[in-house]
Amino acid sequence: MKKSVWRKGLGIGMMVLFFGVTLNSAIVTYNSPTSLVEKFEMKRGNLIFQNYTLPPPLTVDMPLEETILRRMSVREFTEEPVTDEELSTILWAAFGYREDGKQTVSSINGIHAAVIYVLKEDAVYKYDALNHSLTFYKEGDYRDIVGWQYHAPIQLGLCWNTDKADSHYGSAELGEIGQNIYFMANALDLGTVITSQGPEPAIQPVGLPPNEKGMGVMPLGHPQYPYDFEYEPMWISLLPKIEISDMSLSTALRERNEGTSWEGEITREEMSQLLWASYGYSYYLDKSDQEKNPIKRHRTVPSAHGYYPLRMYAITESGIYRYVHGMMKYDRWGLPVVTFLTKVANGDMRDEIARASQSFIASAPLLIVSVLDIQKTIMWDDLSDEKYRYCWYYEAGASAHNVLLQATSLGLKGNIVPIEDKDSICSILGLDNEQFDPLLIVPVGK
Repeated sequence: MKKSVWRKGLGIGMMVLFFGVTLNSAIVTYNSPTSLVEKFEMKRGNLIFQNYTLPPPLTVDMPLEETILRRMSVREFTEEPVTDEELSTILWAAFGYREDGKQTVSSINGIHAAVIYVLKEDAVYKYDALNHSLTFYKEGDYRDIVGWQYHAPIQLGLCWNTDKADSHYGSAELGEIGQNIYFMANALDLGTVITSQGPEPAIQPVGLPPNEKGMGVMPLGHPQYPYDFEYEPMWISLLPKIEISDMSLSTALRERNEGTSWEGEITREEMSQLLWASYGYSYYLDKSDQEKNPIKRHRTVPSAHGYYPLRMYAITESGIYRYVHGMMKYDRWGLPVVTFLTKVANGDMRDEIARASQSFIASAPLLIVSVLDIQKTIMWDDLSDEKYRYCWYYEAGASAHNVLLQATSLGLKGNIVPIEDKDSICSILGLDNEQFDPLLIVPVGK
């Protein structure tokens, strides 16, 4: 009898314990979902790792065009830490959510595939864009063992989800994200540079899930040599002068708008501004360090090995034009750069371009097509093989994102459109499809 009572009591106690734990867990989940929990601690030995919500991003008032003019790659950093407010602002700019529910970069094919890892001294975290927080991923300091990139207080690992995108469009979206990191870091007096995944692995040593692929790493920190720019416009340019708008970088990120229907026309001044943003030279001369940084006039986007192998074509109702951004790949002397448009063909070819991509772009007053000149990817390291094509899609994505931001400051809207029939695009542009590879189209209009 006593044994039976004891067993019943034990059973009741176990049930109370089970339901108590379950109910408590349910209550915690309901009242404090992951998106609202400010701190969740996970203990590994004597260390405590935290998932935490980032502080609200700072508002940056620097004009959009100035952030593009100041874009440069920084490779040497001080030991000064990056604050949580600075990191929060850069991550939000990179891939965060806006009040309208969209993210700060345009989707490609309607899909966001990017994944950002944040490598800090204590551990590796993933950026949770929806909740603007960092999620613990892996214990340990991986900052100096993820390939060959530069030492900095924080490393940002750029990856894409292979279930959502291939290497081309995954890298193109990361090109958009990389530009936002460049611009916002510079505006906060921080610095960064994009270092590619190949030929050696970059973010892979962290140990990625099987459905994620690393593209590159961006070190983030305070520049060893402070920024020092001198305004020196390209007075020989045959195109209208680049103007600085009243729109800040933060506002451009919040108001960037994608469009699929169009009205109105694009002026010559607007076309000049958009093409400059896509692949032009800065109006600023870089005097931050004469010995360590030989390049004096930077470009609006970075390029692997400084090859700059892309061509930008502008297609309008009147014809097809090639944007000539200068006579050099980069400027070591601070000389004025001749920029102009050269006409490739007469007539309206927008319908033909649309048939090779997506029909809605046919009515856009301006189409900007990025095309890879394959011969310009083999100067010292041969990056012409298809396995390196992701590098050039990154560059094309960065260029396209610049156009979208610049369109926003002009009261215009745009989109990033993949190309389905590359042979047709080459034929329309009068290019050899063995030597050229069309990458992306950016339609722009009101």
